[in-house]
Amino acid sequence: MQQGPYLIPAGAPPGTPLLLEEERPPEAVYYFRIYAALMLLNMLCVFGAGLFTMLKPLMSGASGGAATDDWIFGLFLLAIGFVPMIPHGLALFGGRRKWVYTLALVLIGMNMLWVSCCLPITIPMLIYWMKPETKRWYGAT
Repeated sequence: MQQGPYLIPAGAPPGTPLLLEEERPPEAVYYFRIYAALMLLNMLCVFGAGLFTMLKPLMSGASGGAATDDWIFGLFLLAIGFVPMIPHGLALFGGRRKWVYTLALVLIGMNMLWVSCCLPITIPMLIYWMKPETKRWYGAT
């Protein structure tokens, strides 16, 4: 018989076995999921800005060099917004696998370099992410 505080999974159908407190994800997992969702939202905004910049000359009827410059800059913003969305989405929705732990570790480190304004968030997150309980949760011990 199991002893201790139990966790009933959200949305679980009746008869689902209860989880022990030790089977809950560590806090670092929750922090990373929030961070990855915010980064995805940020990149979606950059993607939308690129799309708007590309379509603005078409909507205003402009042509010539200025329209070409807007189109090229919009394409650049589209790439900057879309390419990083892929690994962040994989890490957010990848589940509880070893490669998700490694990918998240790489993303936290790379975001420390790319998005330096997030250093006050990413440094503590990196410290929490490298704790043994997070590695055990993902099976990366």
